[in-house]
Amino acid sequence: MRVILTQQVPKLGEVGDLCDVAPGYGRNYLIPQGVAILATQGALKQVDSLKRAEMRRQDLVRAEMTEFGQRIARLNLEFTARVGETGRLYGSITSSDIAKAIEEQLGAEFDRRKILLDESIRTLGDHVVPIHLMPGVDTQVNVHVVAEEVDDTAAPWLPPDADIDGLELSNFGDGDAADGLGGDAIADTAGESDGDRVTYDEVPDAEAELDDDDLG
Repeated sequence: MRVILTQQVPKLGEVGDLCDVAPGYGRNYLIPQGVAILATQGALKQVDSLKRAEMRRQDLVRAEMTEFGQRIARLNLEFTARVGETGRLYGSITSSDIAKAIEEQLGAEFDRRKILLDESIRTLGDHVVPIHLMPGVDTQVNVHVVAEEVDDTAAPWLPPDADIDGLELSNFGDGDAADGLGGDAIADTAGESDGDRVTYDEVPDAEAELDDDDLG
């Protein structure tokens, strides 16, 4: 069965192509879906017209995509991430993250599959990420990854988002207090001397103070 494609069909052909297909495929799918017409004598005369119309459409789409690509190339996407001691990110910046950032800045939907990222970004600094919009139209986007600021005043044994303002020793068991807060912290709560901090080193050794008589 011979048909003329009115739309591009992957692995079959472009608009205006004359194709030989299985009768069932042509009658049950291509023609009902409106992507092909039966190759009659009258339809064959329309082939050139179909191809010219498709070329004009492609030129319009390519112009729009070229302008869109130029807008993307002017973007500077910045991401903040937690970093380990080796400089590697705890997580990564993915194609989905980049696509979402492009959508937010340009106010238009963006297909993450157009981003040609071999592997997720896992290091700080500047990265140039290639993008393929359509055949003949490629661009790139600038991605800058900076380290997340860490609150050095936070207690190291607590999660970064823990509320330590209301933390009290009563929240811990005896073992927790000793292991989690440390001797200095316990001594702070155990007693003060003239407003000075008291540590275990400064607490008198009661047993050493006893003389032989007291020991009986």
